[in-house]
Amino acid sequence: MKRIWNTFCEDINKNKGVKEMTFEKEIVKSFLQALGWSRYDGNLEEQYGLYSRKWIPDFVFYLNNDKNAKEIILELKKPDHKQRKVDIEQIEAYMKLTDCRFGLYFGEKLEVFYLEEKDGKRSAASVTTIDWTIDNEAGANLIELLHFKNYDRRKLEQFCSDHLYLNSFLNLWKTQRGQKHLYEGIMEHFMLPQKMLSSLQSRLKFTVVDNPEAEEKSASSASVIPTTPQVQNGKGNVWLICYDSKFFKVEDCFKKYGQIYWTHKAGLLNVQKGDIAYLYAARPESAIRFKVEVVASQLPYSPEMDVEDEFVASGNSNSDDSSKTYFLVRLIAETHSSALKHEVMMSKGLMGKRPSTTKLSKEEFKSLRQYIELHFDDATPTEVPVVPAPAKKVKPKKQDKTNVKADRRPPFKFSMIGLKPGDVVYFEHGDIPVTVVSENTVAYDSEIYTLSRFCKHFMPDEGSENREYQGPSHFLYNGRSLDIIRKEKEKEKM
Repeated sequence: MKRIWNTFCEDINKNKGVKEMTFEKEIVKSFLQALGWSRYDGNLEEQYGLYSRKWIPDFVFYLNNDKNAKEIILELKKPDHKQRKVDIEQIEAYMKLTDCRFGLYFGEKLEVFYLEEKDGKRSAASVTTIDWTIDNEAGANLIELLHFKNYDRRKLEQFCSDHLYLNSFLNLWKTQRGQKHLYEGIMEHFMLPQKMLSSLQSRLKFTVVDNPEAEEKSASSASVIPTTPQVQNGKGNVWLICYDSKFFKVEDCFKKYGQIYWTHKAGLLNVQKGDIAYLYAARPESAIRFKVEVVASQLPYSPEMDVEDEFVASGNSNSDDSSKTYFLVRLIAETHSSALKHEVMMSKGLMGKRPSTTKLSKEEFKSLRQYIELHFDDATPTEVPVVPAPAKKVKPKKQDKTNVKADRRPPFKFSMIGLKPGDVVYFEHGDIPVTVVSENTVAYDSEIYTLSRFCKHFMPDEGSENREYQGPSHFLYNGRSLDIIRKEKEKEKM
């Protein structure tokens, strides 16, 4: 792919003064053909007319020779063209008319666009720009994604999502508040006094790197800041535990007792009190369903465990076996989020074909752990009361689920109170500014958090990974609690 990229860059640099039509016919066509896109193969259309001759994008990419399956719009300008606002409006119009999520701009630079939908409106967001330079790694990597034999819409969407996420921080750092926050982070990392802030801002030139240690060893004079916050997690490990509903009806047991005795077996021998676990249902859901806390471990068999036998398949019940020990998990929350289905996590490269019980606390599983936390922290907390399993099989008192359901509010979303991505809210403890990223997440120090997860990390003194927080009640907008604002909005609609 690097050779294809370098060849195209050489052709562009040699022909900067050519007309747009010549650039298209003699250079771009050969480049697209090298990438496997060609009208002869039925996956590329040139000068495609949209409803009238007024709307004619230069190239449209297709899949499977299906002209209804439009994938990418390519708009061309001369290599020495200077981009104008009307050029962006033009490619955005083409993307909307064709319903293409991806757009490419070829001119004095290569620019990637992604069709976003916010508040019911669609707009083309600039994802990244790449210069036509030899051995440009960013260009070669993009070519790898765009090559017809490798093309996967989901991977290109992930590419766009990752870059837009990064752009949100770059845009924040351009603001006065963002720059101040960034420099204060540098001072905190190097333990510099506050009085040096103004001098630091006027003199320092910095780069953000992924590997601070490697950069520190280099001869570069650029200052370095870590790309992730130095936050101490709560005590205890985090686990992914797989189970099969064919052998044990986990959901039914949680509904009745709110807890389950689990066997210390291979892979789970070191589970301790205070650990957190996410339970993956192998059948029939093939998804992560529950978040639990380990409230006791290394327990010998006792008769009170027998109350769970009604949820166990024949021959698999707890038994008086001195060689076995158990740990007790208590339900925290459950979810039916499609984002936690196996096929979705596998498509993102977070999970293999056969999920297995895993210690998520290990560094190698950090991405999977953060993904699960991000999609689980705002899941509806369980309303089922914890009922201690009695020694005798006494039927627990039933709860009035009708009233519980009536009192349950849907999870908080920023749009409920009129906030959108880019808006800033403040954590009430320390007046920490965070930037809204999506309906239920915020950005701080180059990391994404749900409001409840942010509380777990940054709540002074009492913060705990195992405690559940009502996030909106701890954040302020214009000096007022998000939860109070939500309640006022809901009253207005009544």
